[in-house]
Amino acid sequence: MRRGRLILTIMVLSILLLVAHHPPAWFDTTLAGYKFAYDEKHGSIAVHDPKSGFFLVREIECDGGLVSLLLTRDRKVVADNGFSVTGYSASDSVLPKVVEKPLPSLSTGKGLSIGDSEAKLKALYGKPKSVQFEGNAKQFRVCSYKLKTDADYEARYTFKVGKLIEVSLFRDNSSE
Repeated sequence: MRRGRLILTIMVLSILLLVAHHPPAWFDTTLAGYKFAYDEKHGSIAVHDPKSGFFLVREIECDGGLVSLLLTRDRKVVADNGFSVTGYSASDSVLPKVVEKPLPSLSTGKGLSIGDSEAKLKALYGKPKSVQFEGNAKQFRVCSYKLKTDADYEARYTFKVGKLIEVSLFRDNSSE
């Protein structure tokens, strides 16, 4: 009987470890055609799509311990992430420049697109963990999904007047 419990315990722990190393189902791994990854092919980058006006920023810190993907029109946020934005931030030869080229899409890997409704978000990802109003006039409704395991995962979807205007994905698996 002790052996049976030991085998059961090992099986349960194995399943928990396997699950702990994978992002939650609501966490998207693609945004605007860019992978949520850090390896020799996927480093920090900022891309501006001149036609749509959107920026895609993939930021890597702590040797890949912190990874974020952001799809936004907010030039200030892009500059705050350490990129030189033409026509906005002072030209700093030390800061990496934003690459000007079309983005493959303005969608997540699961099919949520800029301009979509909060109802579509909930249909694709389920109920958010929290909903907050942000901005000086509380004009932005931000739906957040979070999970803390061996890595902390967060996805934030920002709506204005009922339409999706910004997406942010974040993972922190840096050791403290």
